[in-house]
Amino acid sequence: MRYSYDGSFEGFLCALAVCLESGQRDGEFLRPGADGQGGLFAGAALDVVTERETALRFRERFVSEVSREAFATLRYAFHSEVAGVEELLWRYVVVGLEQGRRMRYMLARDPVSSVCRLSRKVVHEAHRFTGFVRFREVSWPAGEELDGEQGQATDRPAVSLLYARIEPDADILTFIAPHFRERLNDRPWMIHDLRRSSLVLCDQGSWRLVRGVALACPPGLTADEELCSRLWRSYFQRMAIPERHNPRLQQNLVPLRFRAHLVEFDGSV
Repeated sequence: MRYSYDGSFEGFLCALAVCLESGQRDGEFLRPGADGQGGLFAGAALDVVTERETALRFRERFVSEVSREAFATLRYAFHSEVAGVEELLWRYVVVGLEQGRRMRYMLARDPVSSVCRLSRKVVHEAHRFTGFVRFREVSWPAGEELDGEQGQATDRPAVSLLYARIEPDADILTFIAPHFRERLNDRPWMIHDLRRSSLVLCDQGSWRLVRGVALACPPGLTADEELCSRLWRSYFQRMAIPERHNPRLQQNLVPLRFRAHLVEFDGSV
C-alpha cells in the first residue's frame, strides 16, 4: 500500500495510524511531489487526511506501549528529511509495537540503531543553531506582513522586528523556536528557513510555523542595525591576534555552511 500525506509530522503519524489499522506489514509513504517507487503494478496512493485527534491517539498508543523517549526519537528522526526515512520509521514503529519497552535494549540492531543515529544528528543540528542564529533588526514594510500559510499581504503598518535567516540540513525550526521564545519574549522576531521556504513567527510569547513563504526581497535593515553590524564586524576583525591565526581550527568551530548568514563573517566594515 502507498500512503500520501501532507509532509508534516502530524500527517505522517496519521498515515502510520491508517497503515496499522489496515493490517499491512509494508507501507510506502509519499510526501507532496514524491512519485515513490511502486513500480509498474503499483496502485494509486491513498490520500491520508491530517487530523490532530488521529495523530494524538497514535502518540498516546506509542508512548504507552513503548516509551516517551522512543516517540521523541521518532520525531527527531522524521525531521532529518533523509531519503527513505518514512519507510525506516515505519519499521521502527512496527518493532516498537511488537517489542514494547524491550526496544530500549535493541539499540545495536536495525532499524532502532539507524533511527537513533538520525535522531542524534537532528538534535545536534538544532543545538548548534541555537548558537549560530544571528538576528538583525529590520523594518517590515507595510503590505508585506505575513498572514496565513501562503504569505498573503495585509494592510498593517510597518513594524520593527528581529529577523534571522538559516539554511539547516534538517527541519529544525520547531525545535529551536522554544529556545528563542524564552530569550526574546519582549519583542517580535522571525527565523526564516530559506531551504524549506518556511519560517517561525513569534510575538508576545507565542510562536507559529508558516510554510510556503517566498519573499520577493530581504527586508531592509534599520539604521541602528546597520551601525551595530558595522561595529560588530570591526570588533570581530580587529580583535583577532594575527600570530594565532588558525583557519583550520576556526573552520572546525564555525563550519563554512554556517557563515553565509553570520554578520561577523561579512567582509564589509
